[in-house]
Amino acid sequence: MRSVLVRIVLAAALVVGGLTALAYSFIRNETQSRMLDNLGDWIVERAHNDSVIFELAQENLARFSEEFLRLYTSEVMVDDESFWSYYQRGGDGAVRLRREFFDGTYAEDGLYYSGVTSFIGNNQSVEDPDLQRRLVLSIRLLAQLGPAMINRFENVHVSYPENAIAIYAPGTPWGLEAEPDLPMNELGVIRSMQRSENPERVPGWSGLYFDATAQEWALTYQLPLDLDGRHLINPSHDISLTDLMERLVADTPEGAYNLIFRPDGYLIAHPAEPASDRRWVGQMSLETIDDPLLVDLYHRINEATGGRPGERALVHYPEMDAWLAVSELTGPQWWFISVYPDALLRQAANQAATAVLISGLLLLALLIAIIAYIIQRDAARPLAQLSRAAESVANGDYDAVAVGRISLPRGLRNEVGLLARTFHGMTINIRDAQSTLEKVVAERTEALESANQSLRELSLLDGLLGIHNRRAFDRDLKSVFEQSRRGLGEFYLMMIDVDEFKLFNDTYGHAHGDEVLKQIAASIAGSIRSDDRVYRYGGEELAVLFNPHGSEAPEQAAQRVLAGVVRLDIPFPESAHGRVTISAGLSRGHTDCLGPDEIVTEADSHLYAAKRAGRNRLISGQI
Repeated sequence: MRSVLVRIVLAAALVVGGLTALAYSFIRNETQSRMLDNLGDWIVERAHNDSVIFELAQENLARFSEEFLRLYTSEVMVDDESFWSYYQRGGDGAVRLRREFFDGTYAEDGLYYSGVTSFIGNNQSVEDPDLQRRLVLSIRLLAQLGPAMINRFENVHVSYPENAIAIYAPGTPWGLEAEPDLPMNELGVIRSMQRSENPERVPGWSGLYFDATAQEWALTYQLPLDLDGRHLINPSHDISLTDLMERLVADTPEGAYNLIFRPDGYLIAHPAEPASDRRWVGQMSLETIDDPLLVDLYHRINEATGGRPGERALVHYPEMDAWLAVSELTGPQWWFISVYPDALLRQAANQAATAVLISGLLLLALLIAIIAYIIQRDAARPLAQLSRAAESVANGDYDAVAVGRISLPRGLRNEVGLLARTFHGMTINIRDAQSTLEKVVAERTEALESANQSLRELSLLDGLLGIHNRRAFDRDLKSVFEQSRRGLGEFYLMMIDVDEFKLFNDTYGHAHGDEVLKQIAASIAGSIRSDDRVYRYGGEELAVLFNPHGSEAPEQAAQRVLAGVVRLDIPFPESAHGRVTISAGLSRGHTDCLGPDEIVTEADSHLYAAKRAGRNRLISGQI
């Protein structure tokens, strides 16, 4: 019996040990691969979120350029007398936009001006009629488009190949305070847009710089605008990046850290200690970085990706025992890099694999104990009876054991007897429970699926407003778009923005602003039909997907949404309407749409048109 036990134990140990080793290796590799995929997904999502501000700057300036060209190529004329009704020459020889255009005034052209300044240096003649016309057309556009374009930016500029500039910046009368002999068109940022410096006429992103006055990190985006080979203007934005820099340090995977490089090797940001010269460095070249590993890190990414990491790249970096997750930020094309220690991957993978190893060892120990117990018992007849009973049960003949056709040693006063009695009772229970087992399993499966569905729905809700979030919006928009492409129906998209919400927050505080957003979201949710759905698109911007079922037109439903917010009658004396209002754009999606983003862009365009038309209104159109 000892010899049999030893052989069984050795065979079981060999089989279980081999299977456990294979499972250990497989789970370790799978866990590490899954964590790398998660890291890659995280860097893509993070880069996308941090690229929004750059994309918005590009959209704003492209829109400004289109509007300027439309005016410039129109019949709108500006004569010398009209020009000097806007501008005046000071005693220092510089020409500046009159003070009232910054303080706030209605001009003879019918537009309201506020926060607009303009400056032409005393070394620049303003007798050229074309320069006068470009200046006047620019300040008109700044008065119209500026308020909508600075909701995420500090200001909107328009610089010229001549020594002149126009600015919409409500908080800073820059053009009224500039030095009279300031050579703006010779300074690095504006000069970089001159044809001699930029013959390819590509948009320009300045290097990161620290604005000591505003105590913020920023960069400037410029878009040169030419017509028939002649340089007209450069619309531009100053973009504050302080929040992005703060998230660089705070928002990282556990145990990792982030940094940003320019494609040409300049270190833009690094989460070193505040005393270090690498914290948010802005413009540190490879030659001035005193960390060889950091320099080698840049070269390793450059070699592995050919200088273009694209949306996602994972690079192993053995010298730092780490993985590098890289994604490009849209706009300046900076490299956003997360350095994730390889030790964390190994630790997580080893933990999962070790659990399998321990389970295998426990299984082996349990198997050996059972075998030893059975073999060391001299109970051939009781074991044979149990064997026959087990065979009967395995064949589904529970009655043979339950009614006693196969006898069991239930009378024995030892473990075998206890096992026999237990086996007999279990057989009866199994026989009785067999008819209901499938029903119980089905009920439990249904309950588990319901719980999982509830969890999935919770992940698609906005935590503040209790309505569906941006992730749910992207999912549902893609779904209805694909259905539309397959000819299964059409849909409408309504983009909504709370009018002058930044002013509301600045006046009454963000806590009050959050409560107002909740009221507006609840009003919209109560105004739409059961087949429609409202989402939080981002910040104070909401979206509604309408399914055009029934007799009511989606535009009527959209108008009801606006009316519902007005009925809330939330006081807002600082607003032109005296209460909190919303503006909205409505677009129809159908089989000619190229993609979901085109629908969002069109609805946003109508939304901005509603803003320009005086807010508290809906503008609709068809894609």
